[in-house]
Amino acid sequence: MATAAKLDTIRQMREEGHGSRLFERHFTPVELAEQWNLSEDTVRRIFERESDVLIFENPERGSSRRRRTMRIPESVAERVYRRLSTRGRA
Repeated sequence: MATAAKLDTIRQMREEGHGSRLFERHFTPVELAEQWNLSEDTVRRIFERESDVLIFENPERGSSRRRRTMRIPESVAERVYRRLSTRGRA
């Protein structure tokens, strides 16, 4: 029963424009780097301040290395690709 209620809530949120990226494909920086023929670091720099990108950070531990996981929704990747590919055309 709770599952049906959750699905109804998700449907309602989608109709209202909330959570529209919830079920779309999310790319890793490695996947986009391969598709766009760029380095993973370049993809991370392009998307690190882009809105709607998911970034998960582990709390700092004893090591000095910061661990971050980035997931880029397909619609955000398309938006950035369009913006970057039309930059020189004006």
